[in-house]
Amino acid sequence: MPKKYTEEEFIEAFWKRVDKTSDPQGCWLWTGNKCNAGYGSVGWKGVTHNTHKVAYLLSGRNIPDKYYICHSENCVGKKHCCNPDHLTAKTPSENNLDMHRDGTKWSKLTAEQVLDIRTRVGQTHKEIAEEYNVSRGLISIIIRRGAWKHI
Repeated sequence: MPKKYTEEEFIEAFWKRVDKTSDPQGCWLWTGNKCNAGYGSVGWKGVTHNTHKVAYLLSGRNIPDKYYICHSENCVGKKHCCNPDHLTAKTPSENNLDMHRDGTKWSKLTAEQVLDIRTRVGQTHKEIAEEYNVSRGLISIIIRRGAWKHI
């Protein structure tokens, strides 16, 4: 059974696992557990959280409903950065734009392919989806500009 920490003990233990000095971009790097996606991971208040979210909250900031905590451009390739000055609350759309900017968006399609899909007047969504090996639903979302809104 995991040790039960007081809030103060948790905060002290949390920050002890953050390296605040080694990164030239000023990232504070989590040295503890990481999930498969590369984010730091920690149990807090009975739930597993990404460490950048915990760091954001411990810095006294609030997260609006339906917002994500996103890393700055300084953190590309360092999803385990916990520097509150590198973190911002953003909408899901803004988060998607950041993932495209950083090259971390899990997408089978390139911007050029999305633009091509939007020109396919007269073809069914099923035909386009089969050509690009994606779902018909994704094709519909792209055409309606529910995804890839920035292009």
